Amino acid sequence: MKINKKRIRNPKRYLAEFKENEELRVGIKITEENKRKVIEMGFDSKIVIGEIIVPNSSISKSTYENAEGKCIIRKDLPKEIAERYWEWSWEDWGHNVHSDYKYIPYERYPREYLPPKALEFMIVEDNSKNKWIASRKIKNSQENYEDIKLLINMILSIFGECEIVNINMEEPIKTVKSVKWEILRSGRQTKERIRNIIREKVSQNRVSMYIRNIDKLIENSDENIAVGTQEFKGYIVFICGKYAILESLMPNNATYILDKNWEEISKLTKTEVLNNKLHIDRIYHYLNWEEKINKYMKGDEKYGKNKE
Repeated sequence: MKINKKRIRNPKRYLAEFKENEELRVGIKITEENKRKVIEMGFDSKIVIGEIIVPNSSISKSTYENAEGKCIIRKDLPKEIAERYWEWSWEDWGHNVHSDYKYIPYERYPREYLPPKALEFMIVEDNSKNKWIASRKIKNSQENYEDIKLLINMILSIFGECEIVNINMEEPIKTVKSVKWEILRSGRQTKERIRNIIREKVSQNRVSMYIRNIDKLIENSDENIAVGTQEFKGYIVFICGKYAILESLMPNNATYILDKNWEEISKLTKTEVLNNKLHIDRIYHYLNWEEKINKYMKGDEKYGKNKE
């Protein structure tokens, strides 16, 4: 079944030719014409059979939802008090530039944050030696409709077309280990590299706040720093004493405090990290962020339990 649309609402109508619980894949054949988009999606330019990725979150609303999760505004609940960061600057009579910032409280409806699904795509080859971008096998069942819909909409948002195929294509020859973190050594170049990531990811009025936060974490980090890729893009990990501090540059996300057992945690998807409550604490970017972070950078023993 071939689909040529911007997005779909209900996948059921596109699955009529598949039996109940029949396994299928969502994907698109790779051509010279769409190869550039394949690379933008996050795949290596060599198009390696077996490579597995979570699509780049910055491509579309669908890829963002898949990699970063979804925010639902709960208008059915009473309003709550939240804080908005605001920064400004001015010039005095002597042409000296000053700046200040504050957190402004305001009322809003509560937000419910759904965790990312982190659905993956891989490079596979069919019996005719054509290369495809394809999802993992998924059963045609009502309980999988939301995942199938998201898979289809991700491909449509990238390529403008999509195919739903059966599994009569060859399995990947090999699986390439998905590298989700790039390790950077401490130093001046790393500091500037991270500042550039902040400027790229963060809205202009919050850049200074994040640079202050990151500089503080860099100063107190006693080991190498890890910068996220794929579904962890926009996350930076600092090792401070016995804790790993996972700082997010994405809107509405928080700073997570993890156990120092970083090698094992880094093998998991972001969904597994959050859903399995492997974090010790979650700190939102409000006025008391620095005060709470300080307790972990000092290795305070009483802050060792999961606060969820």
